[in-house]
Amino acid sequence: MLEHEASMPVVQAKVMNRKLSVELYGQLMYGKMINRTASVDGVLKSNPYFEEVLNNFDHYRNLYDLIGYELVMRDGFAFIRTSDGTDVKDDLARNIQGLLLVLFRGTLELGFTMDVLLNDSAGLSNIHIEEIGKGEDKIEVLMACGMKSGVLMEHIKKLEARAIAYRNGKGNLVLSESGTAFFNDLLSEGDLDV
Repeated sequence: MLEHEASMPVVQAKVMNRKLSVELYGQLMYGKMINRTASVDGVLKSNPYFEEVLNNFDHYRNLYDLIGYELVMRDGFAFIRTSDGTDVKDDLARNIQGLLLVLFRGTLELGFTMDVLLNDSAGLSNIHIEEIGKGEDKIEVLMACGMKSGVLMEHIKKLEARAIAYRNGKGNLVLSESGTAFFNDLLSEGDLDV
């Protein structure tokens, strides 16, 4: 061994988890949000996919950039979008905004505050969601957003499939970190009347 080798500090490089990386790719390409927490059997737990992205963000950002995507990290969640910005306001985004708008208005009309959708210990039951979905104005919003069916319960699955919402231990619908952020974006854009 050379004399100068012993005095050099050893720098431990962060190592990407291959298994998580492959699974993460599949989730992101499907349009799923990677939230800080995930509901596992009705209990919120730290999400290993989020931890993987957070701990290796520069590596993942470069990797997705090479294949034409931008990896976006916001407070409590990550997602990808095309680098050229062509998917900024696509049909899916319009559907999600429409669903959040319907849920917001319906929640208030039922006499609840938005905390019911933001608090893991609360959430909206299927009965409440079905009640919200009966409103003609809600059906019109869904149809205007390009959803062929005006049946709210059918479209709630889109929020769950993309990890924008989840079911808590009671089986009630709650917005995840990404759902909460998108809801706050709607508020800040003035698309919701409070």
